[in-house]
Amino acid sequence: MTKRLPWLQDYNEDVRYYTTKSLNGGTTFKCSYCEHSVTTLDFDSTKGNRRTQAATAINEHAALLHVRTQGPVRLISRSAL
Repeated sequence: MTKRLPWLQDYNEDVRYYTTKSLNGGTTFKCSYCEHSVTTLDFDSTKGNRRTQAATAINEHAALLHVRTQGPVRLISRSAL
């Protein structure tokens, strides 16, 4: 039996707010808390990696509607100012 690292289990339980499923030409990201979903095909590749954009969108959805935090949620953009 493979022993899992405790911090890795906590990371997956605490950070992963979506599931993914491959589809023709893309990937669907579905919220773990509701039926909301986005696909990589919803995003523009000229604005960066579509998978990253989809994951960001579904994480922002979960943070705004489902996940309680101890303080305000601060979303950080890596784009230039």
